Amino acid sequence: MSHEITADNSYAAIDLGSNSFHMAVAGGRQSHLQMIDKLRRPVRLGSGLDENNFIDPQTMERALDCLAMFQQRLRDVPTSQIRIVGTNTLRRARNAAVFNAAAEKILGVPIEIISGREEARLIFSGVTFGIRDNKKRLVIDIGGGSTEIIAGTGITPNLMESVNIGCVTANQQWFQKTDNLVRQFDKALKQHQLDMQPVINQYLEHDWDHCVGSSGTIKATERILIALGMSDRGIPLEALQRLYKLLVKKGVGALRDIDSISEDRLAVILGGVSVLMAVFRSLNIKFMSVSHAALREGVIVELGGERPNEHVRMNAVTDLQQRFLVDVDQATRVSDTAELLFNMVRKPWNLSRKRDLPALLWASDLHEIGLSVSHAHYHKHGDYLLRNADMLGFSRKDQAMLASLVRNHRRKIAIDLTTGLSLPDQKRYPYLLVLLRLAVLFQRTRGAVPAPPLDIAIEKDTLIINLPDQWLESHPLTYADLRDEVAPLKVLGFELLIGKLDLPVALAGTAKPDAVSVRQQPPGPS
Repeated sequence: MSHEITADNSYAAIDLGSNSFHMAVAGGRQSHLQMIDKLRRPVRLGSGLDENNFIDPQTMERALDCLAMFQQRLRDVPTSQIRIVGTNTLRRARNAAVFNAAAEKILGVPIEIISGREEARLIFSGVTFGIRDNKKRLVIDIGGGSTEIIAGTGITPNLMESVNIGCVTANQQWFQKTDNLVRQFDKALKQHQLDMQPVINQYLEHDWDHCVGSSGTIKATERILIALGMSDRGIPLEALQRLYKLLVKKGVGALRDIDSISEDRLAVILGGVSVLMAVFRSLNIKFMSVSHAALREGVIVELGGERPNEHVRMNAVTDLQQRFLVDVDQATRVSDTAELLFNMVRKPWNLSRKRDLPALLWASDLHEIGLSVSHAHYHKHGDYLLRNADMLGFSRKDQAMLASLVRNHRRKIAIDLTTGLSLPDQKRYPYLLVLLRLAVLFQRTRGAVPAPPLDIAIEKDTLIINLPDQWLESHPLTYADLRDEVAPLKVLGFELLIGKLDLPVALAGTAKPDAVSVRQQPPGPS
């Protein structure tokens, strides 16, 4: 079997970290992925956040210049096989949307801002790729703005947390001055351990066979220990303690003769070592091996899969259904009806089964999640839950789209909620919302009354729903709901017309001769 690397089987991942931007390019297929190029630039995005959490203009320009360099390497990689993820600083930045729009113009690919737990999951995927054993692992990744802690078995993560401490943020907070390093390190360590305390016990109870570290801080620490003759490999606790004492006594100057450590890494090493020391103390770590894979490799692994990320998202949706006691039978009825409607309008509306249908089905599966809070305004409760839940496999952009669909699936449409969506999502949003609202409407009786046979005709943004005259007369509630739906859909730019299936479509006064017409039967009770 040939494993030749071509443009068709090339993949690229970019990690927009708080300290550095990383790019990895790989080729091949799932079990035979081969890393063929890596790039890193010390952008210091986290240092560019002002007191109001805006990325300053100089830092933004530096970041975009870096992406322009990356873009040259991406020219031979299909855009569908490129994924760009933003982490802690972009999660915090209030002008992240401005940066993302500028970055997308350069790279031709949208930026996905991922949650801390999603970042942790992808890191674990990268670190454990290719592993065949079933050992318990503790994985630590110290980034510029956050530290991810993951415990898992084999290649399956069991616990995932992200704590808002990193080498850049720690350096800014505790080591801007170096006149009293004993006091500064002491304060930093105490605060770091306090920051980690809420999540530590669950990891101590999980236990692990060995600990693995990834990221720049941890790789740099290993190189320093080896250069100083304190370790042959990895990071033993005793060696880390010796390095800690050396830095407390002499500061960064003690490391300046080490050729393998760059100036940009030295600039944040005090903060990085303070976080690493706190991790060792909090989790009682005796030895940490070092992995050269991290977040970007995890993204590459999923990109190279046959159905990247799909099972993770399905599990996330199922988990939310269970946690918030969603009526799965009703969700399935709405989801099935939504898919049926989607198939009827897909071609005239130019919708994609790969991109658009999953979003519609996820919204159908979770449209009643807010009922666990209260029936009153449950669509609004659902919006809040979906915007703020940790949904593994979903970016913030994905969750914003999902939350907006759920928020507007009933009653008055709050069109202003779409302003936070990306431009591509804003364009497809009205079509998906129309289908979701109609699917919910046709399944309002929750399976107690069979749904009617449907004939739908489409002409541009006119949607013509034809129903049997007798059925309409015997189901006045549904008929009233359909008539009430005319005004909300007009807000979205659609004209909804209701005709009678017993008459020819044209004679019903609803369709023009060139309208596309499809007739199918929605699903009945589960």
